[in-house]
Amino acid sequence: MTPPPEPGAGLAARILTIGDELLSGERLDGNSRWLARYLSNQGFQVLGMESVGDAESAIVSALLRGLEDVDLLVVTGGLGPTLDDRTRQAVAKAWGVRLEEDQHLLAELRQRFQARGFSHLPETNRRVALVPAGARALPNGQGSAPALWFHPARVVDGAFAGSADPPVVLLLPGVPAEMRHLMEEVAAPSIQEVFGASLSPPETRIIQTTGIPESELAGRIEARMAGWDGGSVEVAYRPSLRGVEVALRASGSQAGAALQGVESLLQDILAPYRYDQDGGDLAEAVGRRLRSRGWTVSLAESCTGGEVLWRLTSVPGCSEWVRGGVVAYANEIKGDILGVKESTLADHGAVSEAVALEMARGVRRAVPASVAVAVTGVAGPGGGSPDKPVGTVWFAVDHEGGGRAEVLRFPGLRAEVRERAAQHALHLLYRFLEDPEGGNG
Repeated sequence: MTPPPEPGAGLAARILTIGDELLSGERLDGNSRWLARYLSNQGFQVLGMESVGDAESAIVSALLRGLEDVDLLVVTGGLGPTLDDRTRQAVAKAWGVRLEEDQHLLAELRQRFQARGFSHLPETNRRVALVPAGARALPNGQGSAPALWFHPARVVDGAFAGSADPPVVLLLPGVPAEMRHLMEEVAAPSIQEVFGASLSPPETRIIQTTGIPESELAGRIEARMAGWDGGSVEVAYRPSLRGVEVALRASGSQAGAALQGVESLLQDILAPYRYDQDGGDLAEAVGRRLRSRGWTVSLAESCTGGEVLWRLTSVPGCSEWVRGGVVAYANEIKGDILGVKESTLADHGAVSEAVALEMARGVRRAVPASVAVAVTGVAGPGGGSPDKPVGTVWFAVDHEGGGRAEVLRFPGLRAEVRERAAQHALHLLYRFLEDPEGGNG
């Protein structure tokens, strides 16, 4: 296994997002996440991301800091027409250039406002046409503020003089839809023109797993790859409540062969926990398996409160294979609708293998389907006992060939237990659909 590259390897980039709302928590910084993935896919190594407020001095410092040791600095935010949009002024101050009114931009703005029924361009909107000397405006088809392509290395004594190599500063509006449009469709040709010959986009394979903690999975993978010498492959782990996404990444002409080699090397480790990654949602993978068998499913849920059924019915086309379900939270509902025996509840308790199996059989009778899944557990924060602590969840699956059940104990708060339980119920069904007659329960 190859560790992540050290700073300075290949072309490097940084991301700077601007806005007081990002620092106050009023808005999440989705732009940085999107840009990091986009730039990485183009072949840049993203060295860092930073967010600053709207103060001009803070932006100036961040611009100068962000351009150190990189080839490209991408900046979003602060290009609008209001007084708190100060990115242009900060660029001019950082590199000692003046702001110039772009007459072509100004004419486009007037036309746009006239088309919307305004007789004149508001004075505040003239600020959008201010461009740092030497910057190139890239037209924004989805908004008024253009992107700006700027070479600080070409500034000599406060004036824009001649040509020079990168680094480049790319300034983008902060509105996510406009930012993405400008990056993908407008700035992309300039990026390719300047950097294309040196970019080597990596090849990536994403493997979705569930049912195994990140530390355990990483330990097994790293032990297996200790002697790997089939090419440079970077392995990254992205855990969530639903599982661990394993990302394999390699560059160069032999990237595909290296990735295939690693995937084959790890096949037996990943097999019990992986699922089809198209779309990244286990519910979609379950739907594909149900459809391929021509089967339908019904659900009986207690502690998950319908979350498993909600996940399945969120998949387009699910009416082909979802029949319905019952949220049997109270014991009376388990008995009256699902047919769970009073003696079973009395002898074993609601959170038990016997009750889970009877719930699965009962919902397959009440909501006829090829296969049924049941979930019953203790989500917390109360209700646990020494033999059934909070987080204990029983799962069962039933079809005409019989049933099977299994139990897990999940860590976390109530919402985390519920989400983990719903994910595991889907994984149980996914494994069952692979081999209904086998012993993989």
